[in-house]
Amino acid sequence: MAKLSFVSKHMCSISNLGLLQTKNKDEWDVHFWLGEDATTDEMGTAAIKTVEMDQALAGLPVQHREVQNHESSLFLSYFPDGIRYLSGGYESGYHHVEDMFKDWKPRLYHCKGKRNVRCAQVECKSESLNLGDVFILDLGRQLYVWMPPESGRLERIKGMACARNIALVDRHGQAKVDILDSDWEENETFWSHFGGVSAVKKIARARNDDENYWKRTSEKVTLYKVSDSSGSMKVSKVAQGEIKQSELDTKDAFILDAVNGGIFVWLGKGCNIQERGKALLWGENYLKQQKLPRWTQVTSVLEGVEPSSFTQWFGDWEEGKKKKSFEPRLFQVSDESGKLVVEEIANFDQESLDGDDVMILDALNSIYVWVGAGANPKEKEGAQDTAKKYLKQGALPRHKDTMVETIYQGKETPTFKKFFRKWDDKLFQNNERSVANMRKLLFN
Repeated sequence: MAKLSFVSKHMCSISNLGLLQTKNKDEWDVHFWLGEDATTDEMGTAAIKTVEMDQALAGLPVQHREVQNHESSLFLSYFPDGIRYLSGGYESGYHHVEDMFKDWKPRLYHCKGKRNVRCAQVECKSESLNLGDVFILDLGRQLYVWMPPESGRLERIKGMACARNIALVDRHGQAKVDILDSDWEENETFWSHFGGVSAVKKIARARNDDENYWKRTSEKVTLYKVSDSSGSMKVSKVAQGEIKQSELDTKDAFILDAVNGGIFVWLGKGCNIQERGKALLWGENYLKQQKLPRWTQVTSVLEGVEPSSFTQWFGDWEEGKKKKSFEPRLFQVSDESGKLVVEEIANFDQESLDGDDVMILDALNSIYVWVGAGANPKEKEGAQDTAKKYLKQGALPRHKDTMVETIYQGKETPTFKKFFRKWDDKLFQNNERSVANMRKLLFN
């Protein structure tokens, strides 16, 4: 499990924690994280580090470019307690134990996200609060987890876990955590930092400002060949819609625009070390040329060690003489606001299924809509429509008669269960993941 706080002004890198052995090949995932305030020089440093990592790991790593607030599900899966953003420079995150609490200034963290919860430092004022999200007030030796009634179950659990991590790791066990749930509008110490208890009447309602939904739904997956022999990057379209593995050339580099699946820069074995070092830079240049958001996912992959996140876009991908099988993916979905909000859960297991929501297990030519017992009536009723919208807006090459099956919590079929590494029928019966049980587990 990785435990890191990220400083918004900087860049850092993290390699997948452990060397994965699959099919007798060493596979590494290396992530370069860019803060939203990172400078151009620091972004350039990321490009240089790609070459160093490539050489150190013998040309094996899949390299991912991550941007603050828009990290990939794979990156976020390394931080089960959520990630925390700090404002300011390097000094924001590092203090000696003896002067840790000297001249302490209160900090406020906003914990937001349906599944992949991020805790970002915001201004410590009442205007930063809202009734739909969880907040952590950090007073140095005392932390308050503020959980208003409209906040979600997962945000509450992740907020408590984040506060516990701050107390035990950052403060070396010298801080106490108080949970404000039933007394969320009454605690005088908490409200003293926001103008007094009377300020609760001015707190805004829940904000529906999720940006994690599919925007480029009318476009098709496109493959481009990359050239920079003239000194500037140029791309030429090779194929669109149905992409074939044979359209990749080992002597060249290609960009695969997978629409909502991100941007992939594929490097053939004939590309030299300088070209490998330009891969993420080519990806960034492509974003600029296509006027795509800076935070769009960019991944560099090498011929021969392509991850399933890349090969899934090719309907005919083969390894040796065997067609590569599709790796199932799990998504948390919502259509309450009229726009499809989709969050992927990487490295999923049974505990990833959220009993308060509707989730989609994508097995390519079979779509399973899992309906949690606590999902609201509107979501339960519209589960099939949500799946159809998911299929319509996706771009994966799949059979036109893809099956859609609705599965209800506690009534999972053997076929559904086999997609999980292990399955415990008693897990949902015991309600182990309730806020109350998780509170006992974290703090008792």
